[in-house]
Amino acid sequence: LAAVSPDLYEASAMDGANRWRRMWHITLPALRPVVALLLVLQVGNALTVGFEQILLQRTAVGPGASEVLDTYVWNVGITNGGFSYVAAVGIIKGIFGLLLVLGANKVAHRMGEQGVYKQ
Repeated sequence: LAAVSPDLYEASAMDGANRWRRMWHITLPALRPVVALLLVLQVGNALTVGFEQILLQRTAVGPGASEVLDTYVWNVGITNGGFSYVAAVGIIKGIFGLLLVLGANKVAHRMGEQGVYKQ
């Protein structure tokens, strides 16, 4: 918000824009590139859930009711000793997360935003 010139707010107030209009037409468009970048970066975390919370709460609801990819990897890797299988699942999860980030970055470029890198 520091990059937005105060003259824009002053000019819009002189033109009769109320606080809502100033926020809608000046503040939100100024925040749009930052919001687009944060959304692109957070898409990569879509596959990661609160592993610790689920692991701690699964005793109350049962192990099958709260199974997600991270707890499955933990069960197979730590409990059953399938380390190579768990490593392969982790690599596939990382590749899928990378593809999600690149896809979200492509969407950001099509919307006219910079995204993670310039085109």
